[in-house]
Amino acid sequence: MAASNHSQKLGLSLWEQTDCPEWADFLQDNEKLEETVGGHIGSQAVHLTAEDREFLSHRAAVVTYNGTGSGAASLTLPFLPRKLTVSAQGKPPMVSRSDGGWDVFSQVWVQGDTQDYGTGGIQVTESTLQAQFAEGAFSGATGLYHALNRSGVTYVVELEA
Repeated sequence: MAASNHSQKLGLSLWEQTDCPEWADFLQDNEKLEETVGGHIGSQAVHLTAEDREFLSHRAAVVTYNGTGSGAASLTLPFLPRKLTVSAQGKPPMVSRSDGGWDVFSQVWVQGDTQDYGTGGIQVTESTLQAQFAEGAFSGATGLYHALNRSGVTYVVELEA
């Protein structure tokens, strides 16, 4: 006699003491498990691909570069970040200038922002994983100057996936 009761989700046999399990009951239960669990494991929509695992293994990284004083520093990134923060080692985020302006030593870039927080100091090229860090005046803002490639300064770049 087949099972008196069955599980709610998969319909697997739940035998009572008075039931007499038959071989067909076990085969049917195994087929249900194979279909449900096997389908779940094989689904790329549910499980991570090798590429997904590689991406997730790079959740965060820190890289450094030394400023050269030229127009922009270029840095190859280990992965495409969703957020990138650059700051000058041993410097505050902003320092006043003798001309009344401000040198900005720390900035944030967020993927998808067309104006990079309105400053344009960091540009990231997806196809080559290149980041450019500007040295010079902010576009559209007076008195503020990018200081992201100052000669003799080491910069720390924090990447978040």
